[in-house]
Amino acid sequence: MKTIYLLDTNIISETTKQEPSESIITNLEYHNGTCAISSITWYELLNGVELLSESSKKDRLRSFLIDYVQPSFPIIDYDAHAAKINADITSRLIPIGKPTPILDTQIASVAIANNLILVTKNTKDFEIFTNNCGLMLEKW
Repeated sequence: MKTIYLLDTNIISETTKQEPSESIITNLEYHNGTCAISSITWYELLNGVELLSESSKKDRLRSFLIDYVQPSFPIIDYDAHAAKINADITSRLIPIGKPTPILDTQIASVAIANNLILVTKNTKDFEIFTNNCGLMLEKW
């Protein structure tokens, strides 16, 4: 199947909650095989787990990432093309007083570079990229 969606970090994190959003779970099942994550999201997920104190929760989340997330979702690299798009975005937004968080900008750049729809719970975080940079965005 062709990859269509790039999942934001909060989509993957949502699945670890005791009561995850039904909409997110339904969409992940429906779009199975068409979703990927960026190397930036992979970093955020791994870093979030590593920052936890040693515990059974940390062990469980680490296993979830390695045993489920990594084999289930292709990881799309932040590459030279995404870096060029990122530079174009920041060079347009910073001069008009609209700096953006670096990791969100990198995730958006990966989506744009690969012509993917970015899926997030927090569309507000990425609206600046849809309005100014052509990012395709969906909220699940």
